[in-house]
Amino acid sequence: MRAWSWLKDLCSSERGNVLVIGAATLPLLIGSAAFAVDTIQLSVWKRQLQRAADSGAIAGAYALSLGDDEHDAVHRDLDKNRFPTLSQEEGITVGPRLGFNRTVRVTLTATRSLPFMSIFTNSASTIVADATAALVDDGTFCMVSLYDGEDPGIDVNGNANVTLGCGMKSNCIGEQCVTAGGSSSITAVPIAAVGGLDGDSQNFVQPTTLQPYSAAQQDPLAHLPNPSPDPSSCTQPLEVPSNTTVTLAAGDHCYSSITVHGTLNLTGPQSTLTAYGGNIVMNAQAQVTGTGVTLIMTGPAGAAGDLQINGGANLNLSSPSTGTYRGIVMYRDRRASNIEIKINGGASSSLTGALYFPSSDLAFEGNQDMDVECLQMVAQRLVFRGSATITNNCPSSSGASAFQQTVVRLVA
Repeated sequence: MRAWSWLKDLCSSERGNVLVIGAATLPLLIGSAAFAVDTIQLSVWKRQLQRAADSGAIAGAYALSLGDDEHDAVHRDLDKNRFPTLSQEEGITVGPRLGFNRTVRVTLTATRSLPFMSIFTNSASTIVADATAALVDDGTFCMVSLYDGEDPGIDVNGNANVTLGCGMKSNCIGEQCVTAGGSSSITAVPIAAVGGLDGDSQNFVQPTTLQPYSAAQQDPLAHLPNPSPDPSSCTQPLEVPSNTTVTLAAGDHCYSSITVHGTLNLTGPQSTLTAYGGNIVMNAQAQVTGTGVTLIMTGPAGAAGDLQINGGANLNLSSPSTGTYRGIVMYRDRRASNIEIKINGGASSSLTGALYFPSSDLAFEGNQDMDVECLQMVAQRLVFRGSATITNNCPSSSGASAFQQTVVRLVA
């Protein structure tokens, strides 16, 4: 009877009702809290796994751009960053996808048990993350400065007028990576730099566009081998006196140094003319012609000499359309010390192909009347002091072309 009386009193008591309701809803409150914790934990795991897929796809795409093994790059990235343990091997697909020709897709699957949900189910939760990174074209460049310091990588000054049918790229990391001073002008689409660009400069002429703080440009000609002529064939100098004509047959020719006062004819279609350890000097009255040829400067362990092209010298040179040096008209060994190479050239000069001086600075003082419709330059710093219009209109048979910059982006 006492128990019954106690229950009657409890039912008529407000505090007693609260106690009963609280006791009845306590499992629901605990379950909701536990479910919320599990949901948050699941979201964290999903985010971690997605980050792993994103990072792996980007690593794979960078490997694709460099010609490395994409699968190895993805595996290394996952191992290095210690992302969540996978329940099955990652899926890696390389090829066209989502409208992009070069992509790397990474799919990751992980199985995790949730503390609260596992009470009601015997199966763990499966999480899937999918990411695709693509190589996206981000501009066409024919002038590339590989210098990655604080100073400007490209300098256009004096009364230089540079009109390009392509873009300029500087790997400089400073505040102003391309300078245009004096009465100079630059017309280029785009002008890009790793560092900053002064968008208020009046020397940048429309339709020039600026892309500051862009990704660094890899050496577009890094695939070229280091020159390796037979030193025993390079012991004699080549000298072409004034009022004299020398013609070299097709093939590879190597000399200790090269000096031209008169006329030098080079025969292609895949010929090289190498100065081994010494300089290449083309004096004011020099006439140098050749189709399908490459001038090379190298030496012991890459210790190359200088290239001196004096004003008034006329060069009519085009690069090979096939072979090792396809598209390269001049190449100074990348292992050589830094110097400044000056390209002057006479009014009737014509150059087709790439001037590749990866460890040197290049000062181009071209005459306005020079034929440089198809000309690319890759060097440490680029300096322009003349007037040149480079349309980048390369014949399909020349083997030369501008460099396409690609960037890695997540696209899905």
